[in-house]
Amino acid sequence: MEAPLPERLNEDIAGRLEEVAQLLATQGASRFRVRAYQRAAETVRRLPRPVSDILAQEGLEGLQALPGVGESIARAIRDILARGRLAMLERLRGESDPATLLASVPGIGRATADRLHQELGLETLDW
Repeated sequence: MEAPLPERLNEDIAGRLEEVAQLLATQGASRFRVRAYQRAAETVRRLPRPVSDILAQEGLEGLQALPGVGESIARAIRDILARGRLAMLERLRGESDPATLLASVPGIGRATADRLHQELGLETLDW
């Protein structure tokens, strides 16, 4: 039998948070940051109600009140719910095209990002 929508929603978000944790670990991020995403995934997976209801009724503060969910992870959950995607996860996966990645830097617009990529061959934010 197929899981009800709220359970699938929480499972989907938890899966994305776990993927962020795995990719961060692979890329050598702080073990505390990795563990924060793992813990938030566990929390979301075990919620008795849809995480979307918490956001709708209590806002970001309601998400931050969940065990293991701080400000940045609460914003990540909100972004997944609002946009169906998480830009950070896409960057970690390497799915963003270089110009889009460069344009994510404050002060760099799409035209400048295109020029940086085309003329200088920049493809990442790493130096």
